Amino acid sequence: MEQNAKPNKLPLLGMVLTTTLVLGGLLALLWWSEHRSEVYARRAMAAAGQQDWAAAEAWGQKAETAGAADVLNDIAAQKADALFESGDYAAARALYGELGNARQIMACAYRQAEAALAAGDLIAARDGFLSAAGYEDALQRADRCRYALAEAALAAGDQQAAFDGFMALGDFEDAPERARALAVALTGEADEEDALLSAQGYTPEVLSLQEQLQQKRDGLLSRRLAAGHAHALLLVEDGTVRAAGDNGSGQCDVSDWKNVVAVAAGYAHSLGLTGDGRVLAAGNDEYGQCDVSDWQDVVRIFCGPFDSYGITRDGTMLHAGFRDLSALAGWTGIQRVSAGDGVMFALRENGSLLSSLPDQAQSWQDALDLAAAGHAPVGLKRDGTLLSAGRDLSAWTDVVAIDSSASLLVGLRLDGTLLVEPLLMVDEGLLTALRAEETVVGMSVAGTYALLLHEDGTLTAPGASFDLSPLTAPQS
Repeated sequence: MEQNAKPNKLPLLGMVLTTTLVLGGLLALLWWSEHRSEVYARRAMAAAGQQDWAAAEAWGQKAETAGAADVLNDIAAQKADALFESGDYAAARALYGELGNARQIMACAYRQAEAALAAGDLIAARDGFLSAAGYEDALQRADRCRYALAEAALAAGDQQAAFDGFMALGDFEDAPERARALAVALTGEADEEDALLSAQGYTPEVLSLQEQLQQKRDGLLSRRLAAGHAHALLLVEDGTVRAAGDNGSGQCDVSDWKNVVAVAAGYAHSLGLTGDGRVLAAGNDEYGQCDVSDWQDVVRIFCGPFDSYGITRDGTMLHAGFRDLSALAGWTGIQRVSAGDGVMFALRENGSLLSSLPDQAQSWQDALDLAAAGHAPVGLKRDGTLLSAGRDLSAWTDVVAIDSSASLLVGLRLDGTLLVEPLLMVDEGLLTALRAEETVVGMSVAGTYALLLHEDGTLTAPGASFDLSPLTAPQS
């Protein structure tokens, strides 16, 4: 019986080995199914490290097919950085554009502008630095290019072009003095102010209209109004503030504010500017939009949905809130800001336009107000007409103020009526109601309503869904 038992051990050992191999194979397959995306990703990044972009992209595609995330984006970012370091700024800029990296797009535009300047192409250099406004000293270098272009026009004997160039630079260096001297030379007028007006082509009729427009603007009371998403503020003549509407985040808790000279409202927060340049805040502070207590010497305030902006006396822009505006630290000489759909616009004191997105800056002249129409800016000129990138507003004339929301662009005319352009689908009844308004002397637009103040002191708010009576209730 002992001799018969020994041979039976061999089949048992085979079964154990076979089972072990099968289990090992299954475990290996399981491990591979769980980790192959990591293996492919490592191979992709190794190939990218060698700048073998074809292999990197092939392995990256396999990795993402196997379930890995963002491998191709990481490869594209590495490739863009490598192109930037090699000096191929055009190709790097295109890749950064696909990745949505606005900061690096501006860096490429800056380097391209430097190359254009080195080649003597002042126009390309000016446009390149403008498109990179906010990156390092791009704005200042753009102004230097514009100054050099004015000097070049003067050297070529084109005094009018030189005058226009120096005039467009505002108070940059000695541009005002040079513009005045050229205006006198061009017109023969002894009085410099008369010469400046004549050199710009202003006729007596145009000047008369501009005077009327400016008088109306000087009398507007828009700084007393602020329309939020579902709340509204009214600045009373004694410097206190009243609020109406939703107070779910405390945005209407403004009863203790004193010495206020202007108000602004976001989606669910409120700002007040005091006479001594401080800023008060109430409401939602989820993104730090109410962290403004240390702001000083502020002369204007503005709100985005989840952001707060202040402009100081020297034209510096302050910011608190959701957006990352670190790339805009180089913006100077700011007089107006407006937040659009994923973009921030600013109007400089010389009338030119800056944008947080590349290639949207404009060498506008004579612009004094700004509104965002979705992705595009709209500027108001002194003569009551509009500057617009991508929207035909040529029929808008005699405009004294503009404001906008994501849904509406509204213009206030000299006669107190409103012009309205829908930016999104809105109720036709709202448009009709807005266009029927008269004697308006102040306005603030938010969402799908406008808060309007009239010559007789009454308030209306076409499109609003809340009670305005707390704004106009008799004082106790």
